[in-house]
Amino acid sequence: MKNSLAPLLLFLTFSITEVVSADPQSDLVDVLETSCVHCHNADDRNGEVSFEDLDEATLAEELGLLDQLFDVLSNGAMPPEDEPELADEARDAAIAAIKELIAKSIKTDQPPVVPLQRLNRFQYNHTVRDLFQLDRDVFALSEKLMTRHSDYLQVARRKGALPDVLQVASHALNPIPGLADVKPFPKDLRAEHGYDNQADQLTLSPLLLDAFLRLSVSIVESADFNENTVGVWDQLFAAPEQDSEYSDEVRRRLTAFLPLVFRGPVDQATVDRYAGYTLAKIQQGASFTDAMKKVSAAALSSPLFLFRSTSTDPSDQPFILASNLSYYLWGSCPDAELLELAGQNQLADPNVLQSTVARMLVDPKVERFLDAFPVQWMQLENLMASTPDRGLHRYFYVDPKSPASVQMVLEPLLLFDAVFAENRPLIELVQPTSVYQSDFLKAWYHSEMKPPAIDKQALTKTNQERDQQRQALQTKIADLSRQESELSDSIRQQLLQQRTANGSQPLPDLRPYAAWEFNGDLKESLHGLDLTAHGDISFQDGTVDLEKSYLISKKLPIELKAKSLEVRFVLQDLDQRGGGLMGVLKGGGFFDTIVIGERKNRHWISGSNSFARTEDFPNSFEETEVGESIHLLMVYQEDGTTKLYRNGTPYGESYQKGKAFFPKDESTIVFGLRHLPPGGNRFLTVRLDNARLYDRALTAEEAAAAASGSGFVSQTELLAAMSAQQKQRWKQLTESIDQMRSQLSDIPANVDLQKVANQQRQRYEGELRRQLNAREFKRVAVDDRRYGGIVTNGAVLSMTSGPKRTHPVARGVWLTEVLFNDPPSPPPNDVPTLDEDPADKRLTIRERFEAHRSNAACAGCHAKLDPLGFALENFDITGRWRDKYRNGRDVDSAGVLHRKHAFTTITEFKSSLVNQQDRFQRAFVEHLLRYALGRKLEAADILTVDRILEQCESEGFTIAEIAKQVAVVGLAPRTSR
Repeated sequence: MKNSLAPLLLFLTFSITEVVSADPQSDLVDVLETSCVHCHNADDRNGEVSFEDLDEATLAEELGLLDQLFDVLSNGAMPPEDEPELADEARDAAIAAIKELIAKSIKTDQPPVVPLQRLNRFQYNHTVRDLFQLDRDVFALSEKLMTRHSDYLQVARRKGALPDVLQVASHALNPIPGLADVKPFPKDLRAEHGYDNQADQLTLSPLLLDAFLRLSVSIVESADFNENTVGVWDQLFAAPEQDSEYSDEVRRRLTAFLPLVFRGPVDQATVDRYAGYTLAKIQQGASFTDAMKKVSAAALSSPLFLFRSTSTDPSDQPFILASNLSYYLWGSCPDAELLELAGQNQLADPNVLQSTVARMLVDPKVERFLDAFPVQWMQLENLMASTPDRGLHRYFYVDPKSPASVQMVLEPLLLFDAVFAENRPLIELVQPTSVYQSDFLKAWYHSEMKPPAIDKQALTKTNQERDQQRQALQTKIADLSRQESELSDSIRQQLLQQRTANGSQPLPDLRPYAAWEFNGDLKESLHGLDLTAHGDISFQDGTVDLEKSYLISKKLPIELKAKSLEVRFVLQDLDQRGGGLMGVLKGGGFFDTIVIGERKNRHWISGSNSFARTEDFPNSFEETEVGESIHLLMVYQEDGTTKLYRNGTPYGESYQKGKAFFPKDESTIVFGLRHLPPGGNRFLTVRLDNARLYDRALTAEEAAAAASGSGFVSQTELLAAMSAQQKQRWKQLTESIDQMRSQLSDIPANVDLQKVANQQRQRYEGELRRQLNAREFKRVAVDDRRYGGIVTNGAVLSMTSGPKRTHPVARGVWLTEVLFNDPPSPPPNDVPTLDEDPADKRLTIRERFEAHRSNAACAGCHAKLDPLGFALENFDITGRWRDKYRNGRDVDSAGVLHRKHAFTTITEFKSSLVNQQDRFQRAFVEHLLRYALGRKLEAADILTVDRILEQCESEGFTIAEIAKQVAVVGLAPRTSR
């Protein structure tokens, strides 16, 4: 009925000022001849329409023209803006005249032409599911945008209202699978508004027919098609107990099954043909169950199943009506009760038809109507392709697998469910009193969508206080350390001089950073880097034995660039290939370790991660003596030079390869293991005597002194050389230093402001992801009338926007199509698109559209669409509110709806829509009737819409009542209306 060719800009400059009276048709013809023919004549055919030589009889035969006249008058398109406004009384009279002409033109004894209708994917799935009483879908349905995970519709049927908390989710981007190894046929073509059940789009190509044949076989052969999933298994597929004679049993089962499949009576010849096919399969060796599966697949491939009947035989009409009702409200085949009523021709009784439709509307299968019609009417599948710019709306994609659209799409669908199930007026879809929203959507609409800001001032102050505490303690520690050094250095030098032979050079003071003696414990004497044992260890005569075990230190409080690792030990097994003696680790994978035999058996190397800093020492030699006390010193220079000393002399030659940096508070010292994690050949069975760590690269002289044991004065030796007074003073100093170091270590590390901000952001995004994947939607009162309803929600506002900016025209088109069923004409081909990157960034979108509105070919559509689209301009590309554009300019959403209702805000605009609810109600009925019929509406359907509206008025135009009257009035044969 709605014609997108409304370039029928019928310049109906009607001069009617009074209601047409006795003969409205004659008056209409007079008006057309006197007021319109100057624009619509043989020489000047505006809109390809001429009213010359037009009389009442000719006009009554032009149903298409009457349909177009009705459209342009009822939607206010005519007269155009540059002509005088038509008085309401005159417009109503003209419309009444058109309807009377249509009524006279319809031949009630001639049924309308019904197009052939193939099952679409949604109908096919549910029909097969119902025929076999499957416990799951046949195949994945990406077009199903909402899955109900709580039985709230049944609750509403009992209590009259939905629960306040619902469990739903959208699996459209990752559909729930159906039967194993069953693949759906391709999605069906959409009609101009988006409906996928329109007969003229549901074609059957040879390729698609082949797909249906393969699909039917894959269903019954699926591993999931069995006695546990098929509710009719025992009645249809299970082999009878007596298998001597199958003929009667096969016919009995098919006689009950085929009428359900073909949605009407099946003659005996058809039953015999299918029974013969089944029995032939059994004779060829198939089991009874497999034969019944094959005949079922054959039935599903029949045109009688794939296509709904268009027979004009009067005896078929009750079954066609039953099928039309069931596919409209249930998306599936008629049940046994519907077919029984059809067989008894009782659906022709208006009372029976009313009660039948009432039963269908409370059946759980009506959920499928709610799955299909609202999605297609609101064109919500477009949302799944919405891709707002990630730089502008990163939180739309906070979960890469689940964009915000999967929550947005649920809000308008839940509102439709609620208005339908709670018997609320249709207009509540536009301005509801309550809606269902998730925590994610509440945050999306009403929060800044930013992580909570960190208190930089307070954190900076805390860092400053900690720095001051550290500085004070470090100053005191430095002073006490200086005093301790003065006391101990003089004694240490005396001891080293005593060890020096007459005339020899003084021994160097090695001063290691850490020293482990292993005298019955794992303590470190210089900086408290005590070791922790992993695995069994044992102490013996000042040594520690490791076997499949290792020792690891606390985190080093210093960084290491140049370093030296010294260890004295005994090996009883020289063939431990890859065992680690002593090393320094950062985490588990970055290490420098003294290793035996990893590259050459019994040869020492400096092992490193992936040999990044490892070479064989040139001229190295293998160990040969078992049980020998060995002293090794691995020296790492800052430039990457590595050298090994064995018992004080060079082990082979040095090499240079790579540098290593071990940061403080991240590195540890390990013994008996090459690197973490422990296992395999990384362990070393060894007896450790003592070990030292140096934070510098030792010289050859120092290496020799270390090997001789004469360059290091142990703490025990130092104390033994002190006087009682010196010992007391040393003890006081070291205890004070240890105490202050403990206090220093207790001061928390400074807060990294960026790290805290990142953690805050990660927590915030984690909570958003949790909300985004939650299924709980709660009833929310609409206190802020900017939000709520099918117009102002994230789903519709996002899908009618582009990646970087809103599209007022797209939003206007959506509003005029969905709410008013008045689609605009396609834009002219020669009109350029709007520049997405304008040179003048200061312009608003409204200002940028001026060029389009100035084009005469575009002016008419823009006059209709712009007020609608710009009314929503306060909502950005993802449905979030804004008062200003990113360039700082104020958003201007003011306009006039249908030349009558001026508005300046979105709330005023929504009130204007409510004021136009008569148009909305009619448009909704037209949409629903088209969906129910599966075809475009015609002129004759104008009268059907009128009757439906009349029947719904007393019930307050609730969705449920409209759905009922569309079934009762719209689907019934014209002769019974």
